[in-house]
Amino acid sequence: MMRFRIPLLLSLFLSAFALLAQESTPYSITPNSGPVTGGTQVTIKGDFGTWPYGVIFGTAGVVATRVDEHTLVATTPPHPAGTVSVSIFEYDIFLATDLTFTFTGESDERFERVLLPIFTPPVHGAFGSEFHTDLDVWNPDPSKTVTLFGAEYDYDQPDPDPSVTVIPGGKVTLGRVPESFDGNPGRFVYVAKDDFDLLGATLRVHDVTREAASFGTEIPIVREHEFSSEKRIAFPHVPIDPRFRNTLRIYSTAATTVTVTVGQQAFAVELQAGSNTYEPAYAAFTNFPSDGVGATTVTIDAERIGVDPPSPLLGPPIWAFISVTNNDTQQITTITPQR
Repeated sequence: MMRFRIPLLLSLFLSAFALLAQESTPYSITPNSGPVTGGTQVTIKGDFGTWPYGVIFGTAGVVATRVDEHTLVATTPPHPAGTVSVSIFEYDIFLATDLTFTFTGESDERFERVLLPIFTPPVHGAFGSEFHTDLDVWNPDPSKTVTLFGAEYDYDQPDPDPSVTVIPGGKVTLGRVPESFDGNPGRFVYVAKDDFDLLGATLRVHDVTREAASFGTEIPIVREHEFSSEKRIAFPHVPIDPRFRNTLRIYSTAATTVTVTVGQQAFAVELQAGSNTYEPAYAAFTNFPSDGVGATTVTIDAERIGVDPPSPLLGPPIWAFISVTNNDTQQITTITPQR
């Protein structure tokens, strides 16, 4: 019996030693930064076998070339600006590293930013309601694969750099990972320029406790060119009724202060900056009249930094919409700007 135990123990020891050696292998990457457009050739040093290799920048993977047992070469993919982790894919396993790569420049050099105004995990509301948000994306193009940076499946693990790839003819339903949600309901998704034109996409909020009575409410998906700092946002008919509650939701690409005018009363509303590149600056305004029945007007003016006409400096561009919720049925109606 001992003849079998000793080899077994030795085998376990050697396996543990090999695993430890693999985990402790130092890696380096040169250079460790490059443009958002991709195309930077990087050299990764470490210990590598004869397996096929890939390199993952955040969640965007590329094929690597093994030069020798200590060298891999790869070319960075396009990626929104920011610093991401770098991991190595060896045949069928991931090799964790402490490497990072910083994509520099303005993301709009290569990507279009698209706003999902409401993209939250399930939320419990009044009277037992439970609201879910679904983003359905379809890629009918027969040959082009489209990557959505910032999108995620609701069953994913939290990831600071999530992305979802939609293959030709593919259709996906996306949601928000609860652990990655910090209270900001909005989400920016980055898509390579012109690629969003290939997709069909809908964003829907629905109360799962009342699905027999309502399919839910479609939320607009807002492309960045619909944001503006020059044009006033105006809502001519916003209901004032104790049976409903109104929420004005305002979004921007950066922290700013806007002027909200309800009827004849003006308010300064501060938008808090998002915590990362995928979060918009955001504010919710609910200070609507609480008595009477009727309607009022609402306008939103972007920040004016300069004070001397005729060409004051403009603040960051904004977009906004109003949600009107029935207090009894929890049915949501949206009022969106028409420009």
